[in-house]
Amino acid sequence: MDPRSPLAHSKHVFRVGLLFLFAIVALIVLRSLATPATFGKYGFYRAADVAEYASLPVRHGDGSKSCVDCHDDKVSAHDSGVHKTVNCESCHAPLATHIKDGDVVAEMPVPQSSDFCLRCHLQLNARPEGFPQIQPKQHIAEMGGEPGPKACFDCHDPHSPL
Repeated sequence: MDPRSPLAHSKHVFRVGLLFLFAIVALIVLRSLATPATFGKYGFYRAADVAEYASLPVRHGDGSKSCVDCHDDKVSAHDSGVHKTVNCESCHAPLATHIKDGDVVAEMPVPQSSDFCLRCHLQLNARPEGFPQIQPKQHIAEMGGEPGPKACFDCHDPHSPL
């Protein structure tokens, strides 16, 4: 073939095309080998994952119902306060860290830091309107409190803070 012909290098284009075709086929084969068999059965996740999670031990209780047998005073204060929609385990820990087979295995963590309260109550524009938010320094000054790591607890009972 004449080297000046427009088709003189067509064999190179053909080779590159074959290389791309081979790469695409290889990726399709590798993807099919790497995708779990149950992927996509119930949507865009692995269906076998449901059984795996169901086999894990239960760590969380049934809200404040799990705590009422031993802590009825705290639960009644909590359930009548503004934190009634906040699960006990949201602030303390999963029930399994405290109770196992009906027996107390460890003390339940009790957060005693204003930083913990500020996780929910620090003023942020992204929080819903009407949600109780504060600027800590300003709030403590207005209330006549003393700044410190336990400033919130000087005035507020976390189970019924108002």
